[in-house]
Order: sequence, then structure tokens, then C-alpha cells
Amino acid sequence: MTSTVTKDSAEDSAPDQHADAPATEGTDWLARLRRFATTAWLARLIELLALVPAAAMAVEVAKSPKLHFVDYWYALVRFVNVDGSFNFGGLWKASNEHLIAIPSLLFYGDATMFGGNQRYLGYLDILIALATVVLIRFAIPRSLPVVVRAAIVLATSALIFSLHGLHNFTHSMSGAAWLTANLISVGALLFAVKGRWWPAWALALLGSITYGTAFAAWPSLALIAIMRKEPMWRRVLPLVTGAVIVVGWMSINHNAAGSGTDSDLGTAIFGLLAVVGHIWAANNTGVAVLAGAAILGGYGALATIRAAREPELRFWWGLGCHAFFGAAMIAVSRIDFGLDYSQHSRYTSISVLISLPLLVIAGTVLHTFVARHWRKLAIGFAVAGITGFALGVPTANEVRLEDQDHEMQSVALRAGYLNAFGWALPTPDHKLVPRLEALGHYPFNDSFTLGCGGPELGDHIDLSGVAQLKPPTGSGIPSAPVGLVDKVEEKPGSQLVWGWATGAKDPVRCTVLVDSTGKVVGGGVSDRVRSDIAQVYLGINADTGFGMVGPDDPDLRVVVILESGAKRWMPAEVDDEDQK
Repeated sequence: MTSTVTKDSAEDSAPDQHADAPATEGTDWLARLRRFATTAWLARLIELLALVPAAAMAVEVAKSPKLHFVDYWYALVRFVNVDGSFNFGGLWKASNEHLIAIPSLLFYGDATMFGGNQRYLGYLDILIALATVVLIRFAIPRSLPVVVRAAIVLATSALIFSLHGLHNFTHSMSGAAWLTANLISVGALLFAVKGRWWPAWALALLGSITYGTAFAAWPSLALIAIMRKEPMWRRVLPLVTGAVIVVGWMSINHNAAGSGTDSDLGTAIFGLLAVVGHIWAANNTGVAVLAGAAILGGYGALATIRAAREPELRFWWGLGCHAFFGAAMIAVSRIDFGLDYSQHSRYTSISVLISLPLLVIAGTVLHTFVARHWRKLAIGFAVAGITGFALGVPTANEVRLEDQDHEMQSVALRAGYLNAFGWALPTPDHKLVPRLEALGHYPFNDSFTLGCGGPELGDHIDLSGVAQLKPPTGSGIPSAPVGLVDKVEEKPGSQLVWGWATGAKDPVRCTVLVDSTGKVVGGGVSDRVRSDIAQVYLGINADTGFGMVGPDDPDLRVVVILESGAKRWMPAEVDDEDQK
């Protein structure tokens, strides 16, 4: 269906839609050319703006911890031998129920080329996400005006790099799996809509050894085959292949679908809708469910409109189908993890991949009826993308808060306190440390530091003549350095020490733990936000907190090093009445 543009509405129509209209005056062609040029440059500017969300995410990655996160370690011990050599057979062992052969190769590349600094893998995740934006750009309907197409690119970038999905970039191991699987699936769908089935099926197979969500590519390929009216075998083959893969996967992952002990159909539907609508809720599961219902209802309504079934929209229906089955897999496999688990940051990309096709299909259908309002349509796409990006702020803040103490695990690894953080670090039986040492993997390389610009693990600090740090008194601004250890957590063979310190006019550079001889035996993070302290002692900065890990030593001391180089110390203990 095409819209009829009258003389009165021609001025409001997209300039590039009327380039072939006959000139009524000698100067009309010049005016149209000028208007087209302006529009083309506007479209380029809008597409350049699509780089802004990626740049914002790069800043987040630059601030993220250098140390990898929990799942990475359990994957690494599978595909790296104790001597640091590559174990090819380990690629085919499931990690958290997923076969992650392709991401594991990326992990090994990071470990061998970049010293295991997870930020570099995060930057690679950004490039993978940008490649996804580029591929999706090729699928945007050409019937839409150039500015509208540019606005869709902007919306795509803003949603893919939404702060909702911060986890997949600052926890780069996760993004290397999720985002790579998404990229491969998008590529498979692009080949499918062109009728290039062998490359499409090959990519779907590649996706199946990248991450479990790529299993959803198989029914999507079948849907596109049906829409293209392909021979029956091309419609059935993806379904059979996908079913064989899923059955084989479930046969070796007996807990893949959860235990189901306290679940029911309603809970599964709740989880599905929550995953689908995740991107449109500011950390509110109920709102996500409503948004998910609206999205699925929107697909149902569009399916009844003939204009929504045009060939140029086949990719988008395939992508929506892919995301739907991906969301269903999450809802079923994580049904026992709690009603709010669907709102975890790692699931954002699935919500994006089901929301974006709906926006494009609906926008394209709307354009066929009211082409003269193309400017409003472009604005709508841009606003939708920006809204989805900004709604992720509460989720992003949670991710940042969870990560603020993560570098304490670097010290635990380097110093050998592997039991200090429970399952977050593999036990010595996994022989993780020998593998990291053989690879020169962070924190077992020169990039590791306690952040003091001086003493490191194993160094000695002479505490003779060093004054003991006094606890604070009153509620005013301290005139001299003060501090307090307010929590100690005993762990097997180690302990976690929490507290805060301020140097008054001489800021705190860092804190370390020393034994009775002055040997540095522990450390952690020294700029934790303690808003509770800032509220009590007006004028003190909020980032005065510290958290450290050290040995199980009753004579352990906290040494506070100030910017001037001056030092103070206090016992690494807290009175029973102050223990929380």
C-alpha cells in the first residue's frame, strides 16, 4: 500500500520520495535538490549521533574492574591446561548450561594478548555490538525516508547500548557470549531473507556453539522460509535441526529447565512477559510485564495488517521470532530464580531484539498510511531509543554498586586467599592460580597494584613512630585524621575488613593490611562510597570507605597512607557492641 500525497501535503512529505516528480517550474528541481541535500546531511548527522551511546558505554568499560568475574574463571579452567596451554577439548564442555566455544576463544585471546584485563574484552564487546547495529542498518526498509532510516539507526544503537545492559559490557565475559550470539543470529537472518540458505544455516550452527539463546535462530529461519514460500524441506529442516540441537543440549544439561518445584504456568508467563518488556521498565518487574504484554499484543495486531507482511519486513518478523523464543528459554530455564530475576541486566539484549522489530514494523505500516508525517515518525524513533537508554539508569546503578568491591578479589587471588569470596573464586582444587601464573594473567602480571603508588604485597612498612588512628568524636568536620574499622568478616584462612578513614586536609591515598612485622599481607579498595559517614560528619567526602582482604591473623593492622606520604594505623578489629 502506498500513500497519496496531494499538492497541499507535498511540502510535508519526505524529500527523497519525490525526487522523480515532474517540475512545475524551472526552479522547482533546484529547490527539491537543495531540500534533498539538506535531508541527506541531516541523516548523516543523526547516524553520527548513533555513536554517542557506544562512546558512553566505552567510558563505563574504562571505569570497570580489570579483574574478570566469576563465570570466566570456571570457563578458563576448562579450556586452559595447568601449564597455560590451550585445551581444545575444553571448548565443548558446557559452562552454566551453555556451550560457549566461540566466546571461549575470545577469552583465550584476551588472556594471551592483553594479560587477562577484562576491560579489553569489554571494548571488543562494544565493537561486536556496533557490528550488530551496522548489520541491522542494512535491513531497514528502503521505502522509509532517509531521515527516518537514520533515526532507526540511532534508536537501534541507543537500545543496544542501553544502560539496562551495562552488565554485558562491564562484565565482558557475559557480553562476549550474549552479544556475539546476537550478532551471529542477525547475520543468519540477513542471509535467509535473501534466500542464501547455506550461509544462514552455517551461521545458525555457529551461533549454537556460541550461546544457548542462539538456538532461537532455527525457528526464526523456518519462519522466514515460510514467508518466502520456500519448498517444504527448507521450512522443515531448520525446525528439525534446532530440535535435535536442543534435545542433545538438554540431555547433557539435566537442570537446564530448572527444577520446577515451586513454578506453574502463570509464573512462566509472568517471567516471559517480564523478559520481553525489560527494556521499558526502570527496574520494575510489574511494569516490565505490562510492557511485555503490550509488545506481544502489538505483534498480534500487526500480523493482521497486510502492509506488515511486505517482503521488506521479513527480517524484522524473523528477528522478533528469534527474540521471543530466546525470552521463552530464559523464562523457563530461570523460572526458579525468583520473580524479579528476569530484570537482571544480562537479559537486556533479548528485550531489545524483540522491541526493535515491533517499532520498525509498526513505523513502516504507519508510514504507508501517513507518509506526509515522516518527520514525526523520525522523532518518534529517536525518542523511543533515548527513552530505552535512559530507563536503564536504576539497573546500571545496581551493577556499579555490585562491582565496587570487585578488585578485592584481585588481592585474594594474588595473595592466595581463595576461600575469602566463596564460589566467586574457584577453590584450590581447580588449580586456577597455576594457570593464571603460566599465562601471565592479571592479577599475576606487572599491571597488578594495590594502588598506593608505593608498598605492594610482600613489602614492609616501618610503623615505628607512626601514630595510631583515632576514632571520630562528635559530628563535626574532623580536624585531624580519623577512622574506624566497623566490620570484620571471618573467612576460612582469611578475613574481610571493612571501615572508613579520612585524613582531614590530607586525603587518603589508600589502605593496606600488615602483619605484626609490618609486612603488607592484604589490601583491596580504598574509595568505597560511605554516604552514611558523609551524612554524620558533614564536610567529609562520601568516598572514604575501604574494604580489604587479608589473612586470618589476630595481630592484623590497617595502615592508612595519606597523599602526603604520612601514615596512620589501627587494629583490624571492631568492638563486639559495634559489630553489625
